[in-house]
Formats: sequence, C-alpha cells, structure tokens
Amino acid sequence: MELNMTLNGLKLWKASGGFANEPHVHDDWYQITLPIKGQCLLVQEQQTYSLQAGVGVVAQPRMEHFFQIGSDAAVIVIKFRNLPGGLADRSSTAVSSELQVTQAFDPAEISRLFRGWHVTGLEDEPDPLLIQETELAVEQYLERILSVPEHSPGSVRGDGSALAEIPKGLLLSGPHRPHFLGATRSHAGIDPHMQRVLEYIHSDFTNTMDIDSMAAVAHQSRYHFMRSFKMLTGSTPYQYLLNLRVEEAASRLRYTTESVTAISFALGFSHVSQFYRAFQRVKGVTPMQFRNQL
Repeated sequence: MELNMTLNGLKLWKASGGFANEPHVHDDWYQITLPIKGQCLLVQEQQTYSLQAGVGVVAQPRMEHFFQIGSDAAVIVIKFRNLPGGLADRSSTAVSSELQVTQAFDPAEISRLFRGWHVTGLEDEPDPLLIQETELAVEQYLERILSVPEHSPGSVRGDGSALAEIPKGLLLSGPHRPHFLGATRSHAGIDPHMQRVLEYIHSDFTNTMDIDSMAAVAHQSRYHFMRSFKMLTGSTPYQYLLNLRVEEAASRLRYTTESVTAISFALGFSHVSQFYRAFQRVKGVTPMQFRNQL
C-alpha cells in the first residue's frame, strides 16, 4: 500500500506490504527514509544499510539510492527541497556535519504524526492556512531529528528525549478545542503583539489568512509564532480559526433562516462537505441536526 502527499517544497510518502524501487537520484531534493516496521534494505552511494525501525538514512541531492522492504515492513519517506528552520541558517560546513547519513528517530511518533499530516491531503481543497501549518509541522519535525550532532549511547536531544542507539553493524558494506480569547478587550499577561493577532483573527476570520501575516503582526518568526499561539490558546491558528467559524455558523443556524450552503460559503469554507465535517467535529452533530434540535 502506498500513501502520497505533496506540499510546497515537501513530499511525504509511505509504503507498506512489500516494495522495491530502482536506483535513482533527486537533483534538488533531500530525502530521509524512515523505516517504521520490519527491515529495510537501502543502498546509497554504493553503501548498503540494513535498517530496522527507528534508524533512518539521509540522502542529500544527487546521491543515488534505492531500497526494498518485505511484506511485513513499512517505511515513511520525507523529501524536502530546503533545509528546515535553523539548519538553513548555519554554514555549509556545520550543516554537512549535522546531516549525518544515519539518524535515530521514534517510529511510533512519526507514524502518529504522518497520520495527522496525511489528513490535510484528504481535504477536497485544503485551506491554505492548514497547508502552511502542516508544512511547518513537518519542517519542525525534520529540524528536530536532523539537528542531532554525532552522539554516544545514552545521549539526549535538545528537548530532553532519549536517543536510540544506532545498532552496531548497521553498515553492511562500507482535537482539543481552543481556549477562545476575546479580541475586544485586553487580557492581563498577554503580549500586546499577540493581542493584536487575536484582534486580527476575530475581525477577519471569514477570509483567507496565512501564518506569515499573523507572525508579522506578532513580530515573531513563523516558528516562534506557532509555539506562542498554541501556548496562548491551546490550539493552532487554523484550529482556532475553524472553531470561530463553527461558532458563528451555530449562531446563524440558531437565529437566521440562511441555508446551510449559504452559511458555509459566507464563512469561508471551500466546500459544504468541509463545513459539515468541521461542524460535526466541533459540535458532535451535523448543521441540520443542530438546527432541528433548536
């Protein structure tokens, strides 16, 4: 079975139940191959690696590689055009030393994250803000697992989590709902720039929004803004925006005779089906069921 998703500058792919490909190169893509189950036999630059779940291999652009897995194995592949986050700001020498060929990771974590990321690709027309958040989430994951320097057994990552030891002989040859913060008054302890972000969202939540604009209002980088916003509200900007739209939809269903379709498009949903899914996820019933219960 294969699952694919393409974002801006990122490609995510999962294969399971037996797979093999031919030797190939990517002229302008980095790739990390992450076995999450069983064994993966990978050949890269004429070196052969026998990989178990929890040990991945990084291919830099123009490195020839191919791999195969058996019927009881599964692998996730992430391809990215640019080095993520802080890695892109370092010198070429530092980056080269950071991007080791073999990288330790948590198979359960990447499996869980991949399921969440893949949901974005299942949307009929994903909201641009959701796409941006997914891209940032993938980039932040890559930066975290790729920014690990050469280590010894028992060392830890920057976030305090333990690193898996790379097995000897590896180289064979050579949805919580958000806490809504009103935008009409100040809140003690809230950074004034984040207060203006909330005012911006509450005043324009029916229209398309993007992370760069919100981060600019907050006077923060995209990465810092995402962390700050989630700490403040308990949700991502997209989840917060979506819940605002659903709450407004519930009000219109209660107090107006507007059709579900009219409400859906007035609130910025690209498809009525997308509105139905969002409303039911938040309220536990469909829009029509909600209106009929009143």
